[in-house]
Amino acid sequence: MSKIIHYLDSQSDIRLLADAQLYYQEIRTTDLLFLLQGKAELVVDGKKSVMKKDDIIVINKQESYKLLAEEGSLLFHFSISQYLLSQALEVEREGFYCNSIEQPNRNYQSIRQSIISIIDLLLFENDKTNFLHISKIYHLLNELSSLFLEKTIESFEEDQRIQKITRVIKEQYYDNLSLSQMATLVHMDVAYFSKFFKKNLGINFKDYLSNVRMQHAVRDLLETEKPITQIAIDNGFFSVNGFNKKFKERYNTSPSVYRKNYRVKEKAPAVLVSEEIKDTFSRYKKQQQRPVISNQTFRQYEISGENREPIKTSWANILNVGEAKFVLNSKLRQQLSAIQQNLKFKYGRIWALLTPELLGESLSRYDTIDEIIDSLVILGLTPWITINKISRGFKESEYPREKWRNLIHDFCLHLLNRYGSQAVSQWKIEIVASAPEDVESAKRYRTFYQLTSSICKTLLPETAIGGGTFIVTNDLKIEELLNGCLADCCFDFYSFALFPYSNRLVREKRNYQRVTDPDFLKNQVQRLKKSDLKRPIYISEWSSTVSRSNRLNDTLYKGTFIVKSLIDIFDQVDGLGYWLSTDLAQKNTHYHGLLTGGNGLVTKNGLLKPAMHAMKFFDQLRGTYFQTKDDRHLVCASEENEYFILGHYYVHPNNLYFLKDESHLKLTEIEQFFEASDHEEELVLTNIPNGRYELRVFSCLAAHGDLFTQWAKLNFIRELRGSDIKYLEAKSTHLQTLDEIEVTNNRIVIQKHLETNEFYEINIRKRQ
Repeated sequence: MSKIIHYLDSQSDIRLLADAQLYYQEIRTTDLLFLLQGKAELVVDGKKSVMKKDDIIVINKQESYKLLAEEGSLLFHFSISQYLLSQALEVEREGFYCNSIEQPNRNYQSIRQSIISIIDLLLFENDKTNFLHISKIYHLLNELSSLFLEKTIESFEEDQRIQKITRVIKEQYYDNLSLSQMATLVHMDVAYFSKFFKKNLGINFKDYLSNVRMQHAVRDLLETEKPITQIAIDNGFFSVNGFNKKFKERYNTSPSVYRKNYRVKEKAPAVLVSEEIKDTFSRYKKQQQRPVISNQTFRQYEISGENREPIKTSWANILNVGEAKFVLNSKLRQQLSAIQQNLKFKYGRIWALLTPELLGESLSRYDTIDEIIDSLVILGLTPWITINKISRGFKESEYPREKWRNLIHDFCLHLLNRYGSQAVSQWKIEIVASAPEDVESAKRYRTFYQLTSSICKTLLPETAIGGGTFIVTNDLKIEELLNGCLADCCFDFYSFALFPYSNRLVREKRNYQRVTDPDFLKNQVQRLKKSDLKRPIYISEWSSTVSRSNRLNDTLYKGTFIVKSLIDIFDQVDGLGYWLSTDLAQKNTHYHGLLTGGNGLVTKNGLLKPAMHAMKFFDQLRGTYFQTKDDRHLVCASEENEYFILGHYYVHPNNLYFLKDESHLKLTEIEQFFEASDHEEELVLTNIPNGRYELRVFSCLAAHGDLFTQWAKLNFIRELRGSDIKYLEAKSTHLQTLDEIEVTNNRIVIQKHLETNEFYEINIRKRQ
């Protein structure tokens, strides 16, 4: 088996092992383990777990592990060298978090299928290496990096500098690179650069450069006939003795002996895979085969006249207005007014209100703050004041304790005097936690929360005070946090942030990963519900991305994502706050033009994005009664023989999207992120009174309601005239059709053709 992978990289290896017994200390490779049959005891860096059939785990470099498989087991073992990974990845700062034991809800099926196809070729095709073999291996690596890659979190500036440094080293490793040269490259003095490099890459500059050179030297040693002296010189070792010494330190042998042993191994007769292993794999493969599902849907819904459960309008509970000072912008207030006319949100959520910039040097000037809060009230929004949310590097918990105590006390008194206890009793105060998964951070938050809430509750006893915009990931142990470290915090409500990312602590650094699971939001809300929290639950921030420069925010996909997500979770929580109100509420200097990838429902010009159309479709359900829902549809009815069906054909972004930097997508590549396909569905409503009905269908699809597609037809021109903006506004409305139908046999049948990421609302009303 190894012959195939050695064609690509001599330092990588693929094996199919029966009854595997593996022992590795601080591996230099990245190892992918897939158990096809049986069980295996696995210990990674001292942490024990049990692998069962179909489990997939990646062991990252420098980790130690032991695997003891039971008799009759079958294990796929892929040892991937850093050299192979470095062709496409920043391997120094990236790793994989692929572990089906710890994260069983992730989708591993594409990885499994890719591995199965590789094994199939290696076991049953001829052993001659061909392009199909190579492509299968690259496809597996692509799937792995698309779905399970994680990076160490750094500031944007540090991230850019590290990338620049490592890129230059990779491109010029064979030159006489010096510490001072690299320091000059990123405008640092030599001493600071040396510390910066070690801090971010975990190794000093000299050793890092030597490792890169050694990777290339070993490849030349095994795959070329070059003399060892030439290999040393070609790869930046300007002394053969120095090369031999470094090589022996790493491999415990000389370069010449290493080469000789490798070639003896290559000439050895291939170990034949036993027929038993082939039979075991064939049975496994047969079990994995699934019937092909037709791209058609048939759904039938029975309307119950007895169901009088009002629809829960959680989607319109919270409007994330933005940073408080942005409310002073008259253009933003106009856009908020337009949003409110369409959607009528209950709360207006603002943050960074109690800053020195707004309060003045004395921290007691309230005229600007009054203008901000008054603006919310005028817009019909009940203030939702968020405290301690970091903004421009500042958060309220950074005030000295006594200064903060006096500030929050005086602020609460001011609210009482200006707005009255009755009005303020309807408001909400939310106190944000930063990194609650860290014990010390959680303790600091507890202290700040208890101080703040005790003062607020003394003066504003009826005002709900809660926290803490906890970022929900698979690794956040919610019950343990709230019933443990934060048990003494008297929360009136809990608030959470839901974005499809995971994060975990790896060797004292926080790693993050974009989650590819299309049902991430639904799965995390189900986790919250299982936690049996005894207070109201608000998702005060949610979206498909935190990036304010993600082009998908402007596309039809985002509208469909909203419809899908709201159908999944609207009835599971007490309130939802889509992130964000308008693109004007955040600064984005990355892109210029009509659409900038912002998180808002509307553009900086106030044009409606598909996200806004999605929210408007939902808002038509106000005052109706919930009937039923499934993964694609929500059905409601009113008392006056009127029925609503909200539906979608959601298509999740493909692996190519997850390989890209989400903040640097090109306008012209968006279509490549979705597998285009149409869908036919037949919907049947039963138990409907006979008679004549009006049937209206409101649809958002590429040709109707998609501002991004309309801008594409104008060649994405940045500088648009006022007349161009008006044209786009007119062209970006949803499609509406109207028919009259006769209902007999108390049954309505609706057939609909759907395009990729189309969403729609059907309104059926009986004629009088």
